[in-house]
Amino acid sequence: MAQNTFVRDWELKGKDGPGEIIKYLNEIQIKYKMITSYFTSDKNLNYYHPNGVIEKISKENKADSWYFSLKNTPESQMYEIAIDYDTSNANKITIFINHKVYDYNDNFIGATGVGLALDTVENLIANYQNRYHRTIYFIDKEGKIVLKGGQFNHSSTLSDRLKNKKLTQSVLNTTSNTIDYTHAGKKIYLNSRYIKEFDWFLIVEQDAINSEEELTNTFIINIFLSLLVTIGVLFIAHLAFNNYQKNLVTMASIDKLSGLLNRQAFEPIILNNIEQSKRNQTHLSLMMLDIDFFKKVNDTYRHLAGDKVIKYISQICKSHVRESDAVCRWGGEEFIIMLADTSLDGAKNIAQRIQETLSKTTVEPKVTISLGITVYQPDESLNSFIVRADDALYEVKHNGRNCIKIKK
Repeated sequence: MAQNTFVRDWELKGKDGPGEIIKYLNEIQIKYKMITSYFTSDKNLNYYHPNGVIEKISKENKADSWYFSLKNTPESQMYEIAIDYDTSNANKITIFINHKVYDYNDNFIGATGVGLALDTVENLIANYQNRYHRTIYFIDKEGKIVLKGGQFNHSSTLSDRLKNKKLTQSVLNTTSNTIDYTHAGKKIYLNSRYIKEFDWFLIVEQDAINSEEELTNTFIINIFLSLLVTIGVLFIAHLAFNNYQKNLVTMASIDKLSGLLNRQAFEPIILNNIEQSKRNQTHLSLMMLDIDFFKKVNDTYRHLAGDKVIKYISQICKSHVRESDAVCRWGGEEFIIMLADTSLDGAKNIAQRIQETLSKTTVEPKVTISLGITVYQPDESLNSFIVRADDALYEVKHNGRNCIKIKK
C-alpha cells in the first residue's frame, strides 16, 4: 500500500530480523483466508512470506519478472492485478494483488501483496452458464483456456474448440469480436471480450438459433453476460484488494495491544488539529500520561499482567474523551492524549477524572499514573508542543509521581 506504515517502517528501520514481518504477513493470510501474502524488499531483494524468507528475487529469473515490471510502472499506478497458477497446484488459478511500497520521500522500496483463489469466480461462471444456457470461459493471449465453469469439455485451447486458426487469430487480435463456428455438425455463435486488468479474453458461446430476431437477442444477451461476468470478476478482485488494504491500514495505524492509535497515525491527526486551532483561534491541549513503576509491575506480576494494565488504562482514557479527541499509545507505558478545543483547565479536569476512575478500579495489579499537560502556543512546532508536555510529565515523575503537572 502507498501508505502501508507497518511495512514501510519495518523496512526503513534496518530490521533486527524477519520475525516481525513474517508474523504480520501470517496474520494477513489467516484473517482473510488468502493463499499467500508477501513483502519483497528492493534493498536486499528478499521475498518475505509467512513461511519465512522464501528466496532472493532476480532479473534473471522469469518467475520474478512481475516485480521488476511493477517497479517500472508509472508512479500513479500504485497496484496491479495479476493472474497466475498457484505454485503448489498447477491446476489452481490464483489472483495476485501486488502493491508498491514507498518511503517517506516517495522512493520505491519494495512491493507487498496477497494471492486469492478464484474458486468463487468458477462458481460465478457455473451459475451464469446454468441460468442463461451459455458456455463461458476465459482464455489468455495465447489462446489457452485458463478459467472455466463446470460441464466443460476437454478442450485446453481456443484453437482446439474452433478447429480453425484464422478464427482463433481473429479472436486473439481484437478486443471485442463475434464469430461463428461449427462443432459436431452444430453451428455455435461466439462473443469475445478482452479484459485489460487480467490480460485475458472472456468468451461466451451459444448454440445456433433459427431466426434473425433470435440471433439479435442472442448477441445482446451474450454481450450482457460478458459485461456481467467481467464486472463480477473485477468486483471479486477489488473486494479482495479493498479488504487487504483496509486490514493493512488498520494494522499500520492501530496499536494491537491497546487498540489505540500508534505514533505514525497520531501525527497527521494532531497536525491537522493544530491548523484548525490556528484557523479558529481555539485552544488545543496535550496530555502525556505514564504508568508509575510499570517495570515493577512486569517484574512482579509478569508481562501478561502488564498487558492487562495497559489495556485497562487505554479503555479508561478512551472513555473520558470525545470523538474529536485522539488517544495514542506513545510507547511502552506512555500515552498521549490530544484534546481539541480544550483549555488547560478543561484538560486538567479530564486528567483528574481519569485518575479518579483508575483509583476506583478493582482490577489487579493496582497502579497509579502521572500526567503532564500543556496547551498549544501560537506558531510553535509540533515537536516543541510535544516536548513541553513531556517536560511536564518528567517533572511529575521526579517529584513524587501519581499527580498532574501543568506547563504553559
